[in-house]
Amino acid sequence: MSQLKIPNSLTGTVSSLYIHVPFCQSKCHYCDFYSISTADSRLLRLWHERVQVELQRLQREAESNGVTILPLKTIYYGGGTPSLLPFEFLSEELELCRQLFGLAEDAEITLEANPEQIKSEKIAADWLSIGFNRLSIGLQSASDHLLRVMGRRHSREDAFQAVTFAHQAGFRNISLDLISGLPDAHMSDIEDTLAFIAALPLTHLSCYALDVPSHTRFAEMLAADSGRFPDDRLEREMFHRIREVLIDRGFKHYEISNFALESFQSRHNTVYWRAEPYLAAGPAASSYLAGIRRSNPDSLLEWSKTVLEQGPFSAENITEIITEDEARRESILLGLRLLSGVNAGDFQQRHAIDYRHLFAAQIEKLSQAGLLDFDGETLRLTREGEDFCNIVFREFV
Repeated sequence: MSQLKIPNSLTGTVSSLYIHVPFCQSKCHYCDFYSISTADSRLLRLWHERVQVELQRLQREAESNGVTILPLKTIYYGGGTPSLLPFEFLSEELELCRQLFGLAEDAEITLEANPEQIKSEKIAADWLSIGFNRLSIGLQSASDHLLRVMGRRHSREDAFQAVTFAHQAGFRNISLDLISGLPDAHMSDIEDTLAFIAALPLTHLSCYALDVPSHTRFAEMLAADSGRFPDDRLEREMFHRIREVLIDRGFKHYEISNFALESFQSRHNTVYWRAEPYLAAGPAASSYLAGIRRSNPDSLLEWSKTVLEQGPFSAENITEIITEDEARRESILLGLRLLSGVNAGDFQQRHAIDYRHLFAAQIEKLSQAGLLDFDGETLRLTREGEDFCNIVFREFV
């Protein structure tokens, strides 16, 4: 068995866990995440059994690799479609997490769900009863014609019922995903979606500009008829309208693509944006701890084999060992995604260097271009910088 011993200078603690569930009923036309379009009970059970083994090995091998796992403050089930998993699988896995790692009293435990899976109040109440306290529901749009274009399996009415059932069951932290820039979309679709969500008991919204990865149905559509896709100007108008309305409704724009009511920011995703460590389990899942990034194989069968033979801390899973210089740049790149920006004192405490000197040239150039705002202590994207963040980020790579 190949094992990596982490140098003492890279040891640390971790209190967040991501679990990747690779199963979907069908592949959405924009998706390039690792997923399997099946609900085969044998494959689901294989995943369930192996992910429990992986969690046990994470706990057992952490200490010998110099990593301390604290009681978990966040657990995030992503996918894929985690809401496809049988209730008993989710219950056993969360109980195992309690036994292995412990859970912080106020832990945020998120389940990604598609609207068509929340068919009753009881389904949501069962999830709540075993410890899930946050739902992230994939709406994407409230326009039925756009849902069909995306290959989604739910309707506008399904989404309304899903959120209603979840809230009636007792969920008080419900997030929706939206996508701007969809093919065949118009500003009227954005207005319709904004009117639709106004009546829902939401605490958080993630609003992403459409990305069209290769090897997706949308990539084929783009190649065949690019005119169906809104241009960059119209997509930005769509996002600006979403931002304007959500802020008027009391949501805080706290990250480039995310909005939340007070105290409902995604604590798990904030771990990523602050470049803090996190564990991961499941095929294609990636972890970051003690300065090392690891990625599991993006194959259910290959991953299930490596879980047994190599373990989560194996050298074979290492994709990157972060140098101090790279860590400093990542703190800027990821920190600028947050609208609160990057504070010089926090950066100094973490990296023992003043970024005002380290990145003086980039700060001056981008500030003069109107893309960064710098008050002497905190570095933030301007409104224009939010729209052209990739230009900003390239300067720090």
